[in-house]
Amino acid sequence: MATKTPVRARGRPRSSVVDSAIDTAALELFADEGFTRFSMEAVAARAGVSKATVYRRFRGRDELLAHAMKQLDADMPKVPELGDFWANLTVLLEGIRESSPGSLKSRVMIKVLSEGERHPHLQAMVAELVIRPHQARVRWVLNRGIQSGKLRPDLDMEATIAVLIGPMVWLKMLRLTPEAGTATTASVVAALRTGLAPTSHS
Repeated sequence: MATKTPVRARGRPRSSVVDSAIDTAALELFADEGFTRFSMEAVAARAGVSKATVYRRFRGRDELLAHAMKQLDADMPKVPELGDFWANLTVLLEGIRESSPGSLKSRVMIKVLSEGERHPHLQAMVAELVIRPHQARVRWVLNRGIQSGKLRPDLDMEATIAVLIGPMVWLKMLRLTPEAGTATTASVVAALRTGLAPTSHS
């Protein structure tokens, strides 16, 4: 029986370098100019590629921005496994807080907060691609805490996630640091621990 020759895909393979340049340019443009001035042409110019290169990859600016948003958490670390529930929770929350206020991710999120009311679909997209993955990771750790008896079994999961993530965003956005005598991630967890843990556990 004759061996079939593999069919080669037509056209040049996509360049990962170009893909990365387009994603970065899209995020920087959005952070600098907002959604109203965000366009395929402007992204192409900032990335140093042709408009055709961008249009070969994306059908429109929403699809382009959504793809770029996914890269914000591409290097998100694994859920920690330190053996101690409270230490795991602290490390996970520190990962949410750790990016500096001037980082590209923080600048993008600030722009989303400022423009979300005018562009509801943008707000929904960021919630789906950026916020919910963080919520899912925290929810997973909290469920482990309930199963191990470290947390109250009647815990309001969604309210607890909001209470935990809120201070991390607050500390990050306001540039509050331990050196300035402000709260640390560990001290926030310690302050909430009494309300989260069952009365029979420390």
